[in-house]
Amino acid sequence: MLSRIYIQNFALIDQLEINFKKGLQVITGETGAGKSIILGALRLILGERADSKSISDFSTKSVVEAEFKISESLKIFFEENDLDFEEDTIIRREILPSGKSRAFVNDVPVTLDVLKELSERLTDIHSQFETSNLFTQEYQFKIIDGLSENKTIIENYQQEFLEFQSLKNQLKKLQTQLSESTKESDYKLFLLNELEDLKLDDLNF
Repeated sequence: MLSRIYIQNFALIDQLEINFKKGLQVITGETGAGKSIILGALRLILGERADSKSISDFSTKSVVEAEFKISESLKIFFEENDLDFEEDTIIRREILPSGKSRAFVNDVPVTLDVLKELSERLTDIHSQFETSNLFTQEYQFKIIDGLSENKTIIENYQQEFLEFQSLKNQLKKLQTQLSESTKESDYKLFLLNELEDLKLDDLNF
């Protein structure tokens, strides 16, 4: 759930912070009041292409920051992408005056691909006549799981899968250590054989 959005130096907005409470939130205003600008800023959090034209003051960077309350079910995603899991996760996008942009999840730099994948799990933005999500397999599975009340089963599976991934990583590390130890042992055995072949005990000095 989106709990807060902070916008700085973006289009007509110098600085704005909105805190959302649980339940339905509605932002209203006349045409030109800035509703679309807020939505445009949020789309940056979703990984859309940044444009330096969005910066109103080129002496400083533009910042869009959104805070989400997330569930334990996303731990696997954070683990797979080496991110710090926080129930109150902060996603930040910065646009530099040069036009370059940077993205962060809990202050850890991420690529736009990772940002897009994460944000797709956190938000749904629907425009008029937009029904494309209905045709995606992931969205259809969400509907089926919701109707089947599979939340507990899914969370248990995800937890066990996370433990499996952890054990798999531990096994990989142990296998690497064993391989290194074997190489060292083989090298020392080679040196020993070389010394024995020299028959140094039979030499008279």
